[in-house]
Amino acid sequence: MNRRVVRRISIAVLLLGAVLGMGVHYDTEESTHYPYPDTTDLKISPEGHLNTQVFVFGTVEEINEDQNTARVRIETAEGPFTADVTRFSTQRNVQPGGVVQVVGTFQGEYLIEADTVRVVNPAGASDLYK
Repeated sequence: MNRRVVRRISIAVLLLGAVLGMGVHYDTEESTHYPYPDTTDLKISPEGHLNTQVFVFGTVEEINEDQNTARVRIETAEGPFTADVTRFSTQRNVQPGGVVQVVGTFQGEYLIEADTVRVVNPAGASDLYK
């Protein structure tokens, strides 16, 4: 067999092995890619995630500016649930019906102490053009 053909076959086998190896590595490290619990798990067993860092998307139902809190409806595969979010800055220009993403600590019975709140849609009306 020609050396050139052997070299090309060897390189192809080596590259294929590298791709397969990366796939195996990705699968074994998958749990570290997204360290937050699933929102369905939060709904089903909230006591199992106490003092855990969470990342959720939700629709703002109510804002309490005096207490710096908000009630957010979070959709899951098991149906929606509402969570109270503390340290919710009212300077976020979000209204009830708007969508936010919250990163914070799950404090217990559907209570999240927010570290970061980002506005996705400031009001439900903006869904028409997004």
